[in-house]
Amino acid sequence: MSILKQRAGLVAGVVLVLALAAAVVAGIGAHRAAATADARAAALAAAKERVPELLSYDAATLDDDLSRARAQTTGSFADDYGKILDDVVKPNASERTISTAATVSAAGVVSGGRDRVVVLLFLTQTTTTGAKDSSVSGSRVEVTMQPAGDGWKIAGLKPL
Repeated sequence: MSILKQRAGLVAGVVLVLALAAAVVAGIGAHRAAATADARAAALAAAKERVPELLSYDAATLDDDLSRARAQTTGSFADDYGKILDDVVKPNASERTISTAATVSAAGVVSGGRDRVVVLLFLTQTTTTGAKDSSVSGSRVEVTMQPAGDGWKIAGLKPL
């Protein structure tokens, strides 16, 4: 009987170790899933706030607005977008007195994890040229968000 008791004790010990290992693996998986969900939610919220800042400017406050737009970006996109602002947006907005205001109509996460999230935004953009000519247009953009500093910034923007 003592051999049977030893084997039963050994089996019970192995089962206990396996159960503990499974619990640890499940806990790690749950933590990772929660961290991914949190990152996606934070990136979505940041995109809804930052993209209108990126795409809106007023001819009367152009330098401040374009500076604020640059602050919404990170990585190589920051350099590329800064060049567009300097070479295209600023001269045209100044010369033609163009102002534009972008708002998010709808948004959702396309894909992503803890270090990169792709978001789809539906935008409404009102553009005013001079004092009287105004137009409203809708667009969709795919925005890549990446953590930067203590938040998420725009690392890419692709019109669809």
